[in-house]
Order: sequence, then structure tokens, then C-alpha cells
Amino acid sequence: MNFKESIFVLYDLGISLSALSKLHKEANEEQVQEILEGDFLGVQFSLGAFSDKDIELLSSKESIDKSKAYISKLLIEFSKKEIKYFFFYDKEYPKSLKGISSPPFLIFTKGNLSLLEENFICSIVGTRNPTNHTLKQIEESVKEMVAAGLVVASGLALGTDIHAHRSTLKSKGKTIAVLPSPIDNITPTSHIADANEIIDKDGLLISEYYKSGSFFRKANYVDRNRIISGLSNAVLIAECSEKSGTMHTARFAYKQNRPLYCFNNESTGVQKILNSNTARIYTNIADLLM
Repeated sequence: MNFKESIFVLYDLGISLSALSKLHKEANEEQVQEILEGDFLGVQFSLGAFSDKDIELLSSKESIDKSKAYISKLLIEFSKKEIKYFFFYDKEYPKSLKGISSPPFLIFTKGNLSLLEENFICSIVGTRNPTNHTLKQIEESVKEMVAAGLVVASGLALGTDIHAHRSTLKSKGKTIAVLPSPIDNITPTSHIADANEIIDKDGLLISEYYKSGSFFRKANYVDRNRIISGLSNAVLIAECSEKSGTMHTARFAYKQNRPLYCFNNESTGVQKILNSNTARIYTNIADLLM
């Protein structure tokens, strides 16, 4: 295993992010290989990287070998599926995410990575049950954005998200889908064809997850939203209730200092956001480019 793959194994094992960061910055490939062979004391004496919990994990050669076998198999599959992975310190890691609070230490991507470079990205998010009027607003807004060369991002969820993606593709634009699940296990499954179309039409899928099944948590949706806003130059809330998960995206956008916009409608979430004076009403493309 090379250095990057070895760090992935240790990440899978559950080694603390502080220890992984220190190894990524200060350890060499030989030292990391020693750790995977169960000989971590030399590295610990020289770098002092590991906590007591880390040492407990590294003391189980059986656990290390299990993670090694799992990651080796996973990376073979990822290679076949053209899924790439980047750690926070890798040069390919999105610059826009490096400055947010609690950035993902590891991300996975499939598709056109160049969309994250020097493009204006506007995310469009909202309720899973938008009104017909909101759907029409999304279509018209996306058409303007695509014509202006903007990239549209969303979360591939039901309702607002998938309509934003589909409207972008219909207008022959580029779109980014941020997933709450691994890239090779699309959630929801009803949008697998849409994910494939995004890739086929030079778009991008991105996620911080690689384990499926029992490792999926409802909190993944909230965590996913910080990435959607973090990748974006602006966030547009189409419609939502004040108890909607979309409100998390709005809060993330505010904390990340991303310009926040809302369609002018009576949904309780939009009204709460507008009344807080943290967002402006979105009317047309000029609002984003002013």
C-alpha cells in the first residue's frame, strides 16, 4: 500500500483526525507501513501522534488487517467505478471547503472535478414537496444561471433538489450533486438514473461517505448540507418549512459567510429566514452577479 492508501486504512480503523493530520504532515511512507504492521511505538516515540484510544486501536493487529483488507477491496472497486478520494491536505481537495467549520477530512468524487475550480456555483435547495409555482421558478432561474455560465449544486434529494438538477441538465448546464450516502450507493435509489446522467453530462458527484448499510445515519443529511453550502458562492432557498432540514443549509450558509437568497413565498421557513435579515429575495440572475 502507498502512503495515501495507508492513511485511508488508519482512517477506517478509527484513528483520531488529529493523529492522522500529524501523520499526513510529518510521517513518511516507511513509518506508516510500520504502523500497519503493528509496530507503532517507534512512530509514537518520535512524533507523539497517538492518543490512548488510538494506541488501543493500533494494538489489535486483527483489526488493522481487517481494515487493510476492506480498504484494499474498496479501492479496487472505486478504481473500476472511477471514484476518486482526497484528504484535507491533498492539493485536489476543494479549496472552498478548507475554510468552513468542520470540513470533511476525506471526500469522494466522481466526474468533472474542474467544476470546483474558478466557477460560480449556486446551490438551490428546499422542500421535498415544492408547489408548482416554485418548480416553475426553479426552472426559470436555472435557465438564466446556465446561460450565464453558472454551475448549479444541490443534494439529489426528492422535490426541490432533483428538480434543480434536472432543470440544469435540461438547459444543457453543469450540475454538482452532494450525496448523504456513498457515491456507489446512491440515495434515494429512485435517483440513480439522474446521478448517472449527471456524470454522463460532465457533472460531478461528491460525498464524504464510503460505507453503506448500517453506517448510514439520518445526521448524514445535515452533514451533507454543510458541504452543499460550503462549495457554493451563493445559496438559494426555494421553499421550505421552518422545521425543514433546509433550515440547516441556511444556517450553514450564514456561518460560512455565503450569500443567502430566497424566493419570495409564504413558506414558513422562507419567511423566518427573510425576517432574520440574513437573506435577500431572489428575483433574477442580476441578484447573484451584483
